[in-house]
Amino acid sequence: MTPVHEDLRRVHLHDRDFQKLSIDNRIYCVPVDEREETRLEAQHDIFFQFFGERLFLPRLDDPRKILECGYGTGDWAVAVAEDHEDCEVTAVDIYPLQIDRPENLALVEYNLNDRLNDPDVFQRKAYDLIHSRFVGPGIRASRWPSYIQDMKALLKPNGWIQIMEYYPNIQSWNGRLTPQSALTNWYGMYVSAMERARRNPRVGQRLHEYMTEARLRDIHVEMVHFPIGGWDPDPNKASIGRKNVPVVSELLESYAIWPLTEVLSQSVAEARGVIERAQAELRDESLKLYIPV
Repeated sequence: MTPVHEDLRRVHLHDRDFQKLSIDNRIYCVPVDEREETRLEAQHDIFFQFFGERLFLPRLDDPRKILECGYGTGDWAVAVAEDHEDCEVTAVDIYPLQIDRPENLALVEYNLNDRLNDPDVFQRKAYDLIHSRFVGPGIRASRWPSYIQDMKALLKPNGWIQIMEYYPNIQSWNGRLTPQSALTNWYGMYVSAMERARRNPRVGQRLHEYMTEARLRDIHVEMVHFPIGGWDPDPNKASIGRKNVPVVSELLESYAIWPLTEVLSQSVAEARGVIERAQAELRDESLKLYIPV
């Protein structure tokens, strides 16, 4: 088990801070600076609001052990540990950010591309719930089948896995987003870069297949449309949509600045041009945009 404070070294690239370990080994090449922490915190709040202030969707009356894979800023892990004080919560992440945490929450540095079989970190057939959210940019495409199989091996009988991933192909509810749009161009370039980096930005579309192959039971996969902007007639969704504009705007840069420059060999100016044009298009409420999750 690696102490949570051990690898917080950063490298400054393109006016953003990245984890040096991840950049050196091309693991999770998304910034780890204060801007990204702010985005992750706001993202957590939006999803908490969207799902009716529920941290997980399966019904668990008295969970004893919970595992989170990829804890980020720790918002979900801290909240679930505080809600279930008698539950032992373990959260792992490649970038072991130090956070204030309750005593029943353990934080561990771990690369999810490695098998989840380290006995100092994981317990087989022990967890009531395993939570994995938005780790796609850091997991190799070929790793996904074994990643889900590993999670299954850690579940106790009748335990649950909850996985959430973006499908970052932003869409228009009224069909006004054209193939020549800045957002479509951003997505095409991002997909090209991530596939060259051996990542699958469309992995959400294959989760049912991977879960079936792992012989999980009671599989339920749903594509949810998260509004961008206040265009939805439902007041709650309109509120979420307005909050989502700056979150997705930051996502467009956080996800793409390294792949576009380091994988597609664009200049920083070229990459920022692609990103900024897409960000500007996000603010056009007449497009009625949403991001599939």
